[in-house]
This record gives sequence, C-alpha cells and structure tokens, in this order.
Amino acid sequence: MPPSDRTPTRVERPPGPVTAGAVLLVALIVSITGSYITYRSVQSAFSEHEAYDNARALLQQCEEDQLNEETGVRGFLSTGSKIFLEPYYGSETSYAQSFAQLTQAVNALKLSGAPALMLDLRSEHALWLRQIAQPLIASPYGPNSVNLLERGKLLMDRMRNDYARLNSMIGGEANVLFNKSTVLLRNMAGAMAAVLLLFGVAALVADLYRGRTQEALARERAMTDTLQRAFLSGWDLLPYLRVGTAYVSSTREAAVGGDLFDVYRLDDHRALIMVADVSGKGLSAAVDTAQVKYSIRTLAETEEDPALIVDRFNEIYERSAREAEAFVSLFIGIIDDRDLSFYYASAGHGSVFARSGSRVWPLISTGPVIGLGRGLTFDSARVQMGVGDVLVLATDGLTEARDQAGLMLGEEQAMRWIERGNADPQRLADELVANLRRYAGGRIADDLALLVIRIQRAPVMAEAAGLPRPRREVAPQAADSGLL
Repeated sequence: MPPSDRTPTRVERPPGPVTAGAVLLVALIVSITGSYITYRSVQSAFSEHEAYDNARALLQQCEEDQLNEETGVRGFLSTGSKIFLEPYYGSETSYAQSFAQLTQAVNALKLSGAPALMLDLRSEHALWLRQIAQPLIASPYGPNSVNLLERGKLLMDRMRNDYARLNSMIGGEANVLFNKSTVLLRNMAGAMAAVLLLFGVAALVADLYRGRTQEALARERAMTDTLQRAFLSGWDLLPYLRVGTAYVSSTREAAVGGDLFDVYRLDDHRALIMVADVSGKGLSAAVDTAQVKYSIRTLAETEEDPALIVDRFNEIYERSAREAEAFVSLFIGIIDDRDLSFYYASAGHGSVFARSGSRVWPLISTGPVIGLGRGLTFDSARVQMGVGDVLVLATDGLTEARDQAGLMLGEEQAMRWIERGNADPQRLADELVANLRRYAGGRIADDLALLVIRIQRAPVMAEAAGLPRPRREVAPQAADSGLL
C-alpha cells in the first residue's frame, strides 16, 4: 500500500493533534503570562488610586485641624472662657501629626510644585501660632489685639488659598491617573479577549487536549474575577447605616457582568449610595462598571446635587462610549446623617424602594437612561428617612425575573416581599434572593445586584475626625447555585 494511502494504526498518531497540542501549549503560556501581567497592572493602578485618596484625606484633616485651632482662639476672644481653647490645644498635636503624614504622602506622589506649597503651609502655620495665636491667648484684650486679628486673617486667607491649590493639584493628577487606568483596562480587555479567542481555536483543533484548555479558561475567569473585585466590589462601613448585599450572576462560568452597587463616604456626615446596570457582559462590562463607579465618586466629591452629578456623567459617558448603543441605568443618592435626608436622582433605573414601618413605595425615575444623547434633563428628589427605615436598591434582575410560565415578577410582588422581609439588611437581601430563586424555578436569567440599607440610629451632629475608613467586600455567586 502506498504510504499516502495508509490509515494510522493504534501505534501511529496523525500529526494534527501534535501540532494542535503545541498551539495549545503556546496559548497556555500566553494566558498565564498575560494573567500575571494583568494582575500586577491592576494591583499597581489600585495602589496609586489609594495613594491619591489618602493624600486628599490627610489634606482635608489638616484643614479641619487648622479650622479648629482658629475657631478655638476666636471663641476664647469672644467670651474670655478658656473652655473654648480645648479645640485649639486638641488640634495642635493632631495638626502636627497629620501635616507630617501629608508631607510624606505628597512627596511620594512627586507632584511638581507641591513641595513648595507644603513649605509655605508649614511656615504660615508656624507664623500664625507664634505671632498671632499665642500672643492673643496670653493677652486677649491687649492694645495690639485688633492688629493681630487682622494679620491673622491675612495669614488664614493665604493658607486656605495654598490648601485649595494643593487640593486642585492632587485632584487633577488623580483624574489623569484615572483616565490612564481606564485606557489600561480597555487595552487589557482586548488582549485577554484575543487570548480567549486563541483558546477557542485551540480547543476545536485539539480535542484530545480539551481538559487542559478548560483548566486554562478557569484561570482566565479567576483573573477576570480578581479584576472585578479590585475595582467594583466593597463599600465603606458607616456608623449610621447597616448594609446588606447580594450579587448573583446569571452565568455559572463567569461572575462578571454590568451590575454594580456602591456605598462611599463623602465626608463625616454624607454618604454616596449607588446602584447601576451597564449594558453588555464580560470584560467590556467590567471595564465600564469601573468607569461608572469611579467617575460618579469623583463627581460626587465636588457636586452636591445628584441631578448635576448624573448630568455631568452623561456628558462624560457620551464622549467615552465605545459603542453607540451602549447605555447605563443609574440610581445615585446622598444620605446625610445630620437630618437623615436622602437626596437622589434616577437615570431610568427602577427597582429602588423605601420601607418605613409597614409602608413600602418605589422611588421613581427622575430622568432617562445614560447614553441616549447629550443635553438631556435630569431632576433630583428628596426623601425624609427615619431611624429603622430601609432602602432597597436593585438592578432589573429583581423585578424583571420570570417564572417558568414566563410571568414577570414586577414591582408589586417585589414590594410585598420587602414589606414582609426581615429588619436586618443582610437577612432581607438573602430572603429576596431566596424568594427570587424559588419564583424563577431555581435559576435566575439575569444578573442581580442588590443593596439593602437600614438607618440604624438617630442623626449625629459631629463625628470624630481622622478615623480609618473600614470597608466590606462582597463575593459574586452563580445564579444556579441552588435554592436557599
């Protein structure tokens, strides 16, 4: 029989699988290397973001300590009572510690012009203590007191101006870093998508090596989940709120979607609360959710009206959207512990409810979804909360879930579940997920992000400054992980 007509026997192996195995091996090496580079890049970007956030927090602390010193001296001069000097003496040590930490943080950031501003602030504060505060405390009604007050005001104005310049410098560099991180994430998403494509081709050619391909894909999914955890999960723990969460992915293979939530401390009294649903799935959606989260956080630092925050974010999203049909439904609110007011704006996002006692009602949308065009109108609304009241923020995976007959759950049924639900936020979140699984016959067809917040105590008028900001993390779970 001619060699060209031979059929491979059990001893001989055709060359195809060997060649495909080599391709698969190369794909595995590229995948592992790319995953490691992605992890290191994400970790580095996250650390840099933390450094800028830390510098801004220390800068705010120094400004607060300086204000406490000035307020203490003015109170003493107005009343003659030394009890008003307690904030002055208390902040003197705190200011020195915070300023030393701020100097170290600013030097580490290597901002051009920042060291000169730090030297000016140090000398201005020392001059204010030595030539203004200490003489006024020693002789509050001396013949030179008015002149000292005038000089003190000039010094304070100079310091506030220097603080403002330094804050603007740090904020500007932080925004530049955010834009670079967004570009980095987009590039990594494209690179990882190419690796996944190579995996698919290798799997079709090398059927004998299918098991190895499956393991490599699992590693890729783990790295994608690491990216999502680093940028999208976690929230600030606040003394006046109790928080419960659930994140259920509709896909067993990869818990990465476009649903997200966030609780972010804006200052000692205000917190940003957000839930959003980004169109799309996978790495592209994960990158977009990172953009949504950190853009809204950045805008909320400077804007107090949620409608203005949403309006400005819509402009940013329109400029940066990769696809014309991309959109985001978004709900953001700002809760203030001083009066327990909840100021919110909703860009086409339903599935948000408030519960007070046995009464449950929806917080209606105040504008269209993000991504429909520029020049849209967004409004804001205010709700007065009370101790024990509950907010339930969900994506459309809650109200748009369907039973086996195709009947949609809807808002009315969701509100009945919330009305009968547990007072504890986490238990209520778990109950809602369990009810949803039973309603859908054990499998949820759409991703679900669920944030439950309970006002746990009366408003506070002052919070201790300089405390660390603890955070909680949430792990996504698959939609078909079983009935609870």
